[in-house]
Order: sequence, then structure tokens, then C-alpha cells
Amino acid sequence: MKKALALILALALVLGLTSCGGAPASSAAPASSAAPAASSGTEPAPQDPPISLTVVSAGNTPDNAISKGYDKFAELVEEYSGGNITADVYYGSEMGSLSACVDGVFQGTLDIVSCGPSYISGYVPAVQVFELPFVFADAEEARKTLDGEPGQKISHMFDGQGAFIISYFESGVRQLMNDRNPIVNPEDMNGLKIRCVPSKTQTATWEAFGAIPMAIDMTETFTALQNGTVDANENGMTTLASYKMWEVQKYLSVTNHSYTPITVMMSEQTWAKLTDNQKEIVQKAMDDARDYQRQLTDDLTSDCYKQMEEHGVEIEWNPNSEAFRQLVGGVYDIFNELAGSDEVLTMVQDYVAALK
Repeated sequence: MKKALALILALALVLGLTSCGGAPASSAAPASSAAPAASSGTEPAPQDPPISLTVVSAGNTPDNAISKGYDKFAELVEEYSGGNITADVYYGSEMGSLSACVDGVFQGTLDIVSCGPSYISGYVPAVQVFELPFVFADAEEARKTLDGEPGQKISHMFDGQGAFIISYFESGVRQLMNDRNPIVNPEDMNGLKIRCVPSKTQTATWEAFGAIPMAIDMTETFTALQNGTVDANENGMTTLASYKMWEVQKYLSVTNHSYTPITVMMSEQTWAKLTDNQKEIVQKAMDDARDYQRQLTDDLTSDCYKQMEEHGVEIEWNPNSEAFRQLVGGVYDIFNELAGSDEVLTMVQDYVAALK
């Protein structure tokens, strides 16, 4: 049944895809991405129709922390609804490429999908502020910002565009891997071909560091590294480990150059079909799954470093982060231009400063 549904939905995506640059209009915007919390064990009201959600952990392996977060959501939403709401979780490219799945959720052919901010920046450019280089010192700063006013404000910028941010999972603080040489200073990256997501700010970041960025879907990255199309990639440790990047990469630099929230996008069409009671249950299950996913990321990260060492990866624990940091001013300028002003970046920077 699951495979048949995957084939049907994949066909629907192929026939109905549009580019990320032009979001379809929606007549049913969600009340809020922070719906009132339902208590654990909330029973479905008699009028609640049964509903099954299609949830896609696009670009992620089943054992990835993001995928496990969705597995937890599926478990909790069924529990909290007394079986009234169920969720089928798909992984990797089972439902198509990450970009195709993102388009699918905005069009209403998929219910929930995960992606990094760059994949939805065509709808709301401001969302990329959370993954700008060196905006956050650590994951804790980032989480407080996402769950606070900045995260909510940017979430509401999606209202009426076809999908909205119901929660923020995470890939975590990002590190750099490559197969050419150890990376300590920016000059060590000169001419390095690095996989990146299709984003002007990320492209500008790696160009500022001296590398040659190449936009490649995450599901195709391992093969691209294997055949030499690119020399390097960067990501959160749980993602790097889940893809067993040690098989194609010899060097890891703990650069902590950026943090990537994983935006959990839900179709407005799907949200509009839910009763108020079901909306509360879905939001409660997603909030609890978010907390589980973040804790799991923390728990797994130290083990991921151990796995890298066990597989012969040479780890540079203290690269010259300050030298990299001094090169990102132009990236911030590009972001402000895309966002239309420096208001969003200033909001986030002020919020982070107040946390210290």
C-alpha cells in the first residue's frame, strides 16, 4: 500500500510541479504555526473524520535524526488522537527529489515535508537568515531564536502561500568534510569544489572562502563525491554520519560555520481539512517530536565524531574560525538585499545578543 501511494503521489508531483520562485495561491491559511497545545492523550471529538498524513523526510536516510523525529511524530499523533490521525513516513527520494517534494507540499499533493531554509527561500527569502554563517554561536542559541519571536515572525511570512512552517527540527551545527587536504585556514579551500544547496547566500559564502560551490541535491551528493564531481561537502554531523561520508571523505574540520534548522512545512490545504481538535493534536505531536529530534541530535553528535575517527577520518578540531568569520560581511549584504532590508538580520542579531 505504501509503495502504491508513493507511486501515485510521485506521478502527481511530476504532472503538477512548479518552480519555487512562484508559490501557488492558497485560500486556506492556517490559524498559526503555534496552535494551542493539546494535552497528551486528547481523544478525538465525535465529529472528527479519520485522516492519514503523508510525511516526507526528503533527502534523509531512515536512520537520520530528522527521519527519527518524523517517526516519533507518527507515533505520537496516532497516540494523542486515539488512532483518529495516522501518518505514513517516507525517506530519501522515495517520493522524488527534495526540491520536488517541497513543491508538492506547497501544491497540496504532499502533507508534510522537511527541508533546509534555502529550499523555501523562493517563497520567503528572509527564512535564510537562520543559516547565515556565524549568526549563532551554538545550537542552543539557535533553538531559542527559532522558538522565540524571530522564528514565529518568519513562520507567519508564509501565510497564504500554500504551505507554512509548523515546526523547526534541525540538522544542527554544520561542519566541513573534504577529500583533498586538511582545512585550517580559508586559503586551504582555494579551488575546492564543494557541494551546496541552491542558494545565493550559501554560494556567496563558499566563494568568499575561496571554494567553488556546486548546487547538488543531497540525495545525489555521495555519488558526486565518489565520482569526483565535487571534492567536499558540509552538513550537520548526524547527516554526515548517516550517509557514511567517511567512505568518500578523508578530512573533517570542525568549523561550526553555520547552523541549519530543518523547516517542517505543512500544506495549508491539509491544515484546512483538519478540525480544530485535530489541529491541536497535530501541533502538540509535532512540538513533542521536535523536542525529541533535537535531543536525539545532541545525543548522536558525539557518537558521530567517534564513528569518523574509527573509520580513519582525520579531524581538525581547531580551525581558524575567526579568519573565516572575517570574510562573511559580503554574504550578509547579499542576504539583506534579498530580504529587502536589514530588518530581519538585525532582529535576529539583536535577539541573539540579548540571550548572552
